[in-house]
Amino acid sequence: MKNFIFSIFLFFIGFQSFSQCSINPFIQNNYELDAKVLALREILNDPLDPDYDNPFLPEERYRPYLERLSALYENPHNSPMVDSLFNDFRIHVNWEYMLSTPFKRIVFAIDNNAPWLEDFKTTGVSGVTELDDLMATYQFSIDYFIVLTGAGYTAFWIETSLDFLNVTALLDDFDAIPDLLPSETDVELGDRFNYTGIQYYIYSEPVEVCDIIISGNQFEFVLYAGDCFAGCTYSESRYTYVTEDCEVLSKLENDLSKITLYPNPVSDKLYFSGNSSEIASLQIFSVQGKLIKKLNNLSTEIDVSHLKTGMYFVKLISIDGKINTLKFIKE
Repeated sequence: MKNFIFSIFLFFIGFQSFSQCSINPFIQNNYELDAKVLALREILNDPLDPDYDNPFLPEERYRPYLERLSALYENPHNSPMVDSLFNDFRIHVNWEYMLSTPFKRIVFAIDNNAPWLEDFKTTGVSGVTELDDLMATYQFSIDYFIVLTGAGYTAFWIETSLDFLNVTALLDDFDAIPDLLPSETDVELGDRFNYTGIQYYIYSEPVEVCDIIISGNQFEFVLYAGDCFAGCTYSESRYTYVTEDCEVLSKLENDLSKITLYPNPVSDKLYFSGNSSEIASLQIFSVQGKLIKKLNNLSTEIDVSHLKTGMYFVKLISIDGKINTLKFIKE
């Protein structure tokens, strides 16, 4: 895979400290499933985790992810590109691609000679106490099945109506049922294509898949493109940093973070406020990631009268190579 890593950091001096962790309503309403998947990833990564065999995800396991996402979302020092992670780009966790995290479906096979097979196919009730109890307790129903005559069994895909379930914790229970061949978790391939943000291109390919990957304090927001049915060919990442105490960290200190653009929205000319002498060059990009304009010899103003109406990003590059990104609206 060709990786095009486009690193975006939070630009401000020091860090923004929060007296306590809280959950923003926007994050609660739009990122609760993301937080649950992130928590389940953590659990399934360690078979010794105390919740590994717990079908139900305790709130205390996913709440910290909601809190840290809220801290990032509410941080007043966010660059426009960081704000866009939640708004324009709408990057969410992906539970099918790369880090598969099943929470709805199980697939298993039943011997075609099992006397209760036909009843189970037609009614979803087998008469086998262990199987029927699992189906009822965890609100499973048959999604579909395929009769494999040559192989001698029928494959079933079952799905829970519960919002979230650690289905991995139930595999041993299903495997203990007579005439039921080894079970495994399952995810829908269509769940891979979860990108719903602005139309955006990397390597001239439209983004179709996105994900959020957390490692320690690092939050990686990833966009994928290029034949994502087979496995996406291209990726582009944006990085931010949030501690477990909900402190949004700065990984880069520079005076560019103090520069703003005005007026915004703008009809003809943009001006800088702040120490623009720090700027060595700038680049203007469309929301699709296309380079529109590049300037190396800067004055105190930028002529944008020729641009079409819409939103644009300005990438500022300092004399010593530091970067900040601003957003403006062309009227």
